[in-house]
Amino acid sequence: MIVATSDAIGTDKNKAGDAFTAAIAEPVVIDGKTVFPKGTKVQGKIETLDEPGKVKGKAALSLVLTQVALKDKTLTIATEPFSAEADSNKKKDAAKVAGGAGIGAVVGAIAGGGKGAAIGAAVGGGAGTTAVLVTKGDQLKIDPETRINFVLKNGVEVQMDRAAN
Repeated sequence: MIVATSDAIGTDKNKAGDAFTAAIAEPVVIDGKTVFPKGTKVQGKIETLDEPGKVKGKAALSLVLTQVALKDKTLTIATEPFSAEADSNKKKDAAKVAGGAGIGAVVGAIAGGGKGAAIGAAVGGGAGTTAVLVTKGDQLKIDPETRINFVLKNGVEVQMDRAAN
C-alpha cells in the first residue's frame, strides 16, 4: 500500500510512539473493485526513533501503519516496518531508505458473493519503493507528501458496497 505522508516526521521533533497521518496514494483495486480508494486516510506510528549519535552516529526511524479510515468505520491494520536511516556520508543532502519490499498491500480476492467481503493477504516482492528523505545536519526528516510503501502483515476484511463500483 503506497501512502503519501500528511505530516512532517523527523528525528529532531518526534519520538517513538508518536502518531502520524497519511493518505493512500494509489487506489488498491482487486478484480476491478476499488478496495481502498486514493485519498483514503491512514494513521500510523513511529515504532522506533534513534537520534544522531545514539546508534552508530546516524539518525534512524521506523514507521508502521495502524489504521485505515473507511466511510463509517476504522479498520485496524498491521504493517511491516518501513525503515529509514540518515546517510553516513555527511556531504550528501539525502538519506537512503530501506522500505518494505514490493508493491505493498494486496488485499486478496473479492469473496462473499452478495456481501462483497474483500479478504486481504499481505504479499511483498519486487524491488520496493525508495523515497528521498532530507537530512538537516545529522537529523532525518520525512517531508509531507513523501510516498512510502508499506506491506500488510496479515489479512484485512473489508465490506464492499455493491453500488460503490
